[in-house]
Amino acid sequence: MMALDGLDQALTEATRQPRRRKRRRRTRIGWRQVTAQVLYVVAVAAFVAALLSYGTA
Repeated sequence: MMALDGLDQALTEATRQPRRRKRRRRTRIGWRQVTAQVLYVVAVAAFVAALLSYGTA
């Protein structure tokens, strides 16, 4: 079993690709994503407002 010691580490080092510099791509937010986020915020705000008004009624 001693012959296999460190085999996993040797394999991962052998298969590593050289590091490349990654360019940061500017991600463009689509109108669908903006619409979904706005609707989510409105729904959460309406739910919280309903909970608060239910407690006082």
